[in-house]
Amino acid sequence: MGEKKDHFRVPVIDTLRRKSPFDQLLEHMLKVIECIDILGDGLIDYYKGDYKDFSDLAKKVSKIEHEADIIKSNLRNHLPKTLFMPVDKGKFLWALREQDKILDHAENLVKMLDLRHTKIPKELQENFIEHFKQVMNTVKAMEDAVCNIRDLVETSFVKREREQTKQFVYKVHEFEWKADELKYTLTKGIYKLEKKLNPMDTYHLLKIADWVDDIADHSENVADWLRSMIAK
Repeated sequence: MGEKKDHFRVPVIDTLRRKSPFDQLLEHMLKVIECIDILGDGLIDYYKGDYKDFSDLAKKVSKIEHEADIIKSNLRNHLPKTLFMPVDKGKFLWALREQDKILDHAENLVKMLDLRHTKIPKELQENFIEHFKQVMNTVKAMEDAVCNIRDLVETSFVKREREQTKQFVYKVHEFEWKADELKYTLTKGIYKLEKKLNPMDTYHLLKIADWVDDIADHSENVADWLRSMIAK
């Protein structure tokens, strides 16, 4: 009888671990990072006028977004009502939604760019590239902050882990602020060329800048949730 108990105990424990809300939040976040990494591989080429592999990139982003949606739905549908959590469940789901919005904006962006190949003026190419790289820095900083959540929970929010998380959160805010500044410069550059561009090109260039910057905004929102967690 003892052997049977040992045989069944490990799978049960593994199942409980797999259903940990924080583990699933991290799993979802890894899909966000995978998506942004792939986007980074192709968007800079697009900015330079190389569109040949962009349709494949758009399909990959949509596939990752779908995989993340499955994780999100599973987490929402199976979040135990009686499970003790060191954070408000409503805010926890809000953070999950903010992570998901990063994926939504990435997917909307690549679909729009794939439908219409909007040429980036040479005068603005470096501005677009610099802005996107800063947005990527913001997302990667958010990854560091979210990955630290396991240590926070496991150590019951001890001071050292709280301070470390604060530093990660500050970095997210710093990178997001720099991204906003670069977007402002980029927008000024677009309007400066407005008379040389047709109205639809102007619209699309502004939309690209907006949607890329929204990715950084939602990363900052996730960091704000972490900050509210450690402020308690």
